[in-house]
Formats: sequence, C-alpha cells, structure tokens
Amino acid sequence: MKSRFSIKPKQFQKLILFIVFCLICVNVYSRMGGGGGDGGSGDGDGLIELIFYLLWLLPEPFNYLAVFAIIIGALIFGRLKKQGSILNKIDSTKIPTKQDEKGIRAFKELHPDFEIKLFLEKVSKAFYDIQSAWSEKNISKVRRYITDGMYQRVNTQFKMMEILGQKNIIEKLSLKNLIIDKIEYDGVYDIIHVGVYASVKDSFISEKYPNLNSVFWEEFVEYWTFIRKNSAKSDKDIYATYNCPNCGGDLSSNLGDLSKCPYCGTITNSGEYDWVLSEISQADDYRTFGARLSDFSNTLTNKLEEIAESDSDFAPQIIEDKASNGYLQIETARVLKNINYVKRFVSDSFLKELEKIFTKEAYFVYNRIYLNHATLIGALQKDNKNILVVSLKLSFQRVKIENSQAKIIDPVVISKNEVMLLERDVDANPNKGSVYAYQCPSCGGTLTDTTNINCPYCGALLNSSKYDWIISDIMSEKEYLKYVNTNAQYFISKVNPKKFDKILTVRDYAFNNVLVMVAADGVLEQEEIDFVNRLARQWGYSKSKIQGMIEMAMSNKLSIKMPGDSKSRKKIFKMMEKAAASDGKISPEEAELLEKIKTEYKIY
Repeated sequence: MKSRFSIKPKQFQKLILFIVFCLICVNVYSRMGGGGGDGGSGDGDGLIELIFYLLWLLPEPFNYLAVFAIIIGALIFGRLKKQGSILNKIDSTKIPTKQDEKGIRAFKELHPDFEIKLFLEKVSKAFYDIQSAWSEKNISKVRRYITDGMYQRVNTQFKMMEILGQKNIIEKLSLKNLIIDKIEYDGVYDIIHVGVYASVKDSFISEKYPNLNSVFWEEFVEYWTFIRKNSAKSDKDIYATYNCPNCGGDLSSNLGDLSKCPYCGTITNSGEYDWVLSEISQADDYRTFGARLSDFSNTLTNKLEEIAESDSDFAPQIIEDKASNGYLQIETARVLKNINYVKRFVSDSFLKELEKIFTKEAYFVYNRIYLNHATLIGALQKDNKNILVVSLKLSFQRVKIENSQAKIIDPVVISKNEVMLLERDVDANPNKGSVYAYQCPSCGGTLTDTTNINCPYCGALLNSSKYDWIISDIMSEKEYLKYVNTNAQYFISKVNPKKFDKILTVRDYAFNNVLVMVAADGVLEQEEIDFVNRLARQWGYSKSKIQGMIEMAMSNKLSIKMPGDSKSRKKIFKMMEKAAASDGKISPEEAELLEKIKTEYKIY
C-alpha cells in the first residue's frame, strides 16, 4: 500500500521552492503586519492568502509543515524587527553615563592639551548663559560663542514671540549631567557632541493671546554640538570673558547678526579661537534622523576633496550652518512678507519664486518653530558651478491672527522635510565674509541695508555665486527625486533619496505620531498611558525607553512625522485612526488632528 506521506521528486522540488519563497515573504509581510511596518494594522491579508494557497497546492502533511514554518518564521523575524527598531535607541529622561572614551583618547592624541574638565565647564557655562539669554530675549551675551546658524534659530523664534507678545520664563533650571557622546572630524573643524541632562519649569506666556500659554515641568535630554578649528590655540577662552580673543577689546555690547569685534574686526565665533555652539538637537532627532543622516553625509564628504581644495575653509558643518541660517531667514521673511530679508543670499530666479509664495500664501505666525537638522546629502557640478544639496527638517506650529485673537492652525507641532540647493562658481573668488551674517563676501564689510544687493563699500553683487554659497532652490523630497533623475550625470556624490524614508519604519512613524496625538490636549490620563504601554508591547518597544518619548510629547517636543512615500503615509494614517478609535470613540481633538494631518500631508 502506498504511504500517504510519500512525495514525488517534482513535488519535493516544489516544496523546497515554496519554502524559500515563503521565507522571503515573511520579510515582506512582516513589515506590513504585526511584526514590522504596520504594527498589527490588519494589512497582513496577503500572508493569509499565501497560507491558503500553500494548503491547496502542496500534499499533506507538507502543506501543514510549510505553513507552520512560515508562522514560526514570521513570529521570530517580527520579534527581531521589533527589537531592532531605532526608537529603542532613543534616550529616556536619564542620560547615558558612558562617554565616548575611544573617541576621547584618539582626540587627545591629536590635541594633548585638551582637558575634558575645562571643556565641560565651558559647556556648563554656555548652557546656563544661553537659557538665561533665551528667557530674557537677549542673545547678545552669548553671541560671541554661537555660530551664525545657531543665532538665527534663536532670533527667528524671538521675532515670532515679539509678534505674539510672548515671553518664555525659565525657572528651577538644573543641569544634572554632561557627557561627551561623540567626537567627529569635519575638514578643518573638530566636532564634539555633548549629551545634556537637565530639568526645568518652562512657561510660554502671552498676555496678548493667553490661549497660547503653556507651562511644563520637565526633565529632558538634549545634544549640544560644539565645533572648533583644529588649528585653534587652547590658551584662548571666550567663555570666561567678554573681551575679544584677538585684541582684548570689549565685546559686551550687542554683537547682533554678526559676531565681529568692533575694534580689530575679528570674527569671534569662527572656531579660530575656541569651541562654539553650532546646534542643539532633541534626543529623538539626534538618535534617529540626525545620526543616520550624518552617517550618510560622512560617506558623501569623502568625495568632496575637489571643492575643499578650492576653499580652504570648506567643511560640511559650515555649509550646514549657512543652510540653516538662510532657511530660517526665509521663514522669517515669509511670515513678515518682506522679501528684502533674503535678497542678498538667494539667486534671482529663486527670489521670484519666493515672491510668488509670499504673495499667494495666507498670513500666519509661527507659535513654535524649530529647525531639527540641516545635513549635507549631495554634491554636483553643472554649468561651471558647484551645487550642494542639504536635507532640512522643520518642526512648527502656526497660528493666524483674526479679530485680535490668535487662532491655532496646527493642533500640534508638525514637521516637514525639504531639500535646499546652494551654488557657488567652480572658480569662485576667496570668500571674505558670510553674506548670511550681513557681511560682504567680497570685501568683508558689514551690511546694514537689506534692500540693496550691492555692497556699499566695494560695489560687489551680494547674491553672486562668485563669492559665497547662494541658495538657488528649496524643494520637497518628491521634487528632489525628480531633480536627481534629471541631473544624474552631474552628481559627484549623493545619498540615495529613498534612504530618507527607511530611517524609520512605518511602525516607528505611527508610534511617534500616536504619542503626539494622545498628548495633544496637554493632559495624559492614566487610561491613555495604559494604552500607550499596551501599544508599545504590541509593537515591540522597550517600556524603559518610551518614557522619555512620552515626556517629550507632553512638553510639545515631539512633532508629527511623515515619510515622503505616499503609500507609507496612508498606512501610518490608518494606524493612527485605529489607535484613536481604540477606546471606542474618537475625541473632537483627535478628529481635528487627524483631519489636519490628512490635509497637510495630502493623504487621499
């Protein structure tokens, strides 16, 4: 009698091929189901269809064995995918105590006179002084040791606060710990990323529009990035004194847009004399987008020697600083609807595009505006110009003023990703000043009149790519993809645009956005905390890690994030809808936020 367990050679080949095929499908479908991308959103129907197909095609008992193997494989692979989520690497409210000892040892070999204690004392002073300057809305006391881009980040928010009659009161500020998290090298600059763990009572108050008021008690983790030229002399200390590091002149007066000594003309924040603060990153941005995009950028910059040879001060960190500076000045001009703010550093063609936008766009003010990162991701040569590509992420909340009332446009802080192009002639002249900091790039003269794009001293055209890097375009990631395809032959090097969306999984985006959603009303009830914890367990996040994210959401430091891919956006939105309805109803606040997200990110 023929055994019911026998199988013919051809059937055995089919079995092997299908098992291989199924293992591949485990990868595909686990990203869409509970193990990966969609976190249990119900998009695993294709896997169910595959199982029924196998049950029908293969003989017993091999069909059952194949299905069993798929289920076990999916569970294992799903667990690994969950554990490997980048969100599990985001710091909680307690900062890691482990410093970059290897990096520190390597740095001390290059700079034997580097003292960690002295450096961290400077960081501590910068922390308290900058918080005080922010609360007083007077950045002049720290201008000498922050970059132009960092100054503009603060100055832009100040301009918005002036319009809204706001002040930010900082109380009970306590710096609990500092560590050197990472040391990097960027052309002629050394870079140190410092982890900052602190607590504060943070109050945004507006007597003019009290509905915008908010008060938070919070412990937080931030990462402060300091840069210094590797040729800098260690005997200079611009933190301990208000005197010029070159001539000793008094710098206590308002340095404003340009940190320039009024006596000898020294630019104090160039990194030539001491460490200067170039960026402050929230923990989630630093551990996710910032870190990954920096890795992409490091790979890219190894191929930019040709540009560096023609510009002795060329460094990605400086380009990124110019990009963030210009970008925020454009956003300020956008709110003020005054194109004169940006004439000196954007191309003529892009200026016309901005004028159209300013004219057509309805008036609004930023209640919150943060530039999360500016990262160099590409370079090309075209029409005798070097063109650099910088990825930008902006988080914001807008309001509109109607009948003497501030009406909130965005229920929560949302974010957008854009790409900037900066161009400079291949045979450019030496740059003697930053046009972004009101300085003529041809002669170094200080500029005061923004309506005139010719230097009042030497007559040079300010927005000419003969001297400085000029902004020629800002586009969406989708538009950048088209730009890459059209200009592929001109690229020296680039980051694959598809990597933008792969930094976080669909599940990661959705979990971040759900946290923002449940904290949208400023109150996190116990049932909401329980729901978040259940969702974390279901989607594979570490409970010890998500506490920091919950607190960031409660203090408006998390923003709605969406990838560029429209299909992924739909999946994320679907997961958010299910999360909102998990208690049997969708609150008015949740419904408003969902509708806003659907419109803002064009989810149809």
